[in-house]
Amino acid sequence: MRVPEIPEQSAPALRAGDPPAPAPVPARPLIRRSARVPRWRARLADHDADSLAELLRKAGGTASAARAVAGKVVRHAFGAEPGAAPAWDAAALAALGVGAWAHEALLALDPGLSLEVAERAPSGDDTLRLVLRARDGALIESVLIPGPARTTLCVSSQVGCARACAFCETGRLGLARQLAAGEIVDQVRIALALAEGQARRGAPLRNLVFMGMGEPFDNLGEVLKAIRLLTDPRAFRFAPSHVTVSTVGVADKIEAFFREARAELAVSLNAPDDARRQAIMPVNARFSMAALKEALARSLPPGRRVLFEYVLFDRFNDAPDDADLLAAYVAGLRCRVNVIPCNPGPDPALRPPSAERLDAFVARLSGHGVTTLVRRPRGRDVGGACGQLAGMARVRQPAPA
Repeated sequence: MRVPEIPEQSAPALRAGDPPAPAPVPARPLIRRSARVPRWRARLADHDADSLAELLRKAGGTASAARAVAGKVVRHAFGAEPGAAPAWDAAALAALGVGAWAHEALLALDPGLSLEVAERAPSGDDTLRLVLRARDGALIESVLIPGPARTTLCVSSQVGCARACAFCETGRLGLARQLAAGEIVDQVRIALALAEGQARRGAPLRNLVFMGMGEPFDNLGEVLKAIRLLTDPRAFRFAPSHVTVSTVGVADKIEAFFREARAELAVSLNAPDDARRQAIMPVNARFSMAALKEALARSLPPGRRVLFEYVLFDRFNDAPDDADLLAAYVAGLRCRVNVIPCNPGPDPALRPPSAERLDAFVARLSGHGVTTLVRRPRGRDVGGACGQLAGMARVRQPAPA
């Protein structure tokens, strides 16, 4: 099946030397009334060990028995080889040493995948963009990025996104609904099976970044539950230091995130001052850069660092003076800055800088003592790079004549 691209929006003509004119900021986030976690037959992958133990306690088990059974089930269902379906019947549970008292509650849970692969789009750089279809027909995207040391999966947390950033395709969709924890986990289950089959082309899948469709902090409960299962040593065994959650800067959720997750935090900043940030990121009207920094300074645990993502746009936020402002902003925070030349997106006025402007910006920022990295685009040719994920719109748009 050919997956058509979303046509670009028109923009007013720019004069030479003018800064780009970002797309107008919507008056409010685009949220549909159905933007909830869907309810259907309960899935096993919707539970981490703690919530599974609580379910079993309500089924009649003591607290200690419920915890013991939950640990056995998590290991059995998710600790096996990628792609292997667990045996899931009374005999299999009995073989695990699970008492009959727990069988009814456990067998009411569906151990199967909640997603199916609707489309694979391999890139020339070996990146693989996946369009995944949920049981209600909703479409999301994940991106599998092989590397020499480890393979990374870019994970989605919502169907669409309400945050409407001017440079992001997903933001054009609005928010259709939240993803359940199991739908987040199942992106990883599918990717692990695919990565296992492509092991010769890259290192094992060891790195997860919540940088796909959606704002993770707008679905924080389900994201945290998924992370707890994904980092459980009895289940998927991802190291917490290899799980990164990216937010547009929902400052009032930062403390809860650090309190409840051992994962790393990335903050999408993208401008050195409030005026320009608010022009491309509506969230800044609710949480100013000062409020965001204060929340980080207050909540960042000892020994941890925050990763600032700074998408670079030609003659909008890439001048040497902008690097100076950015360095001043991050001063006093334990951090790194990831500079990302922008990818083609919904606003053609937002363009990547030249190589010379990119190098000058990075040199200026590094000169202030800021740890600075450049993220090179992966999967851009198949719409899988930063800011390009828009599964629902991409598939529903009619193919060009």
